[in-house]
Amino acid sequence: MAKAPARVTLPGSLYQKNGRWWWNVDLPGEDKPKARALKSNGSRYATTDYQEAEEIAREIWRLAVEAEAQARIKAKAMAQMEKTIANVRAEAADAIEEAQAECEKKIKKSKRAVARAEEKAKVQAEARLRAEECYKVQAEQAEEYYAGEITKIRQTIEKVKVEFGEKDRAYKEALAEAEEKVRAEARARAEAEAKLNEALESMERTGTCECCGRKDIPENDLAKIDSGQQLCPDCIKMLRG
Repeated sequence: MAKAPARVTLPGSLYQKNGRWWWNVDLPGEDKPKARALKSNGSRYATTDYQEAEEIAREIWRLAVEAEAQARIKAKAMAQMEKTIANVRAEAADAIEEAQAECEKKIKKSKRAVARAEEKAKVQAEARLRAEECYKVQAEQAEEYYAGEITKIRQTIEKVKVEFGEKDRAYKEALAEAEEKVRAEARARAEAEAKLNEALESMERTGTCECCGRKDIPENDLAKIDSGQQLCPDCIKMLRG
């Protein structure tokens, strides 16, 4: 496995398989690690370049973080919406049930009045006429009442539709703000990591000459001789005469 340069640590582990880079990690929202080939866009195979592999892994991680945040926001909003709808439906059901009970009560009352009128009609025609008129009036009142209750129910339903539309718009606005916040945080994090990596890469590594013992020799200036020792340019020059 090739040794990676010093960079900001990624979760999981990057490793090479057949000279190509893979990443074993459990992303946000996953319950166990999974090995992933680090492929650039449009490529069929994983990259052989470590720096490119690391950038691909960072992008995969960023997208996974955004997706998990969006899923949490949507789940919370949907739960709130479902609770609101359930409350509205319960209120509408109660109103309908109450209206139906009141209508049935008035209808029963009207039927009893008709029964009494019919009984009187058997005895006296004039009483029958009065009873029929009374029934007509009561029937019209019952019909008018029922029509009024239906109107109230329709108004309730329209009100619920308006309230639902307003809450739906509020949810969409909140979701859009949350998504923008997640994207901004992801961008800020990526910029910070890029600056830190740039600072780390700009630091020159040094080593020790195994001949004269100097410890401030840049690693790129050290040369390995046949014995396997790392020598500085001065010692190499002296060795070669």
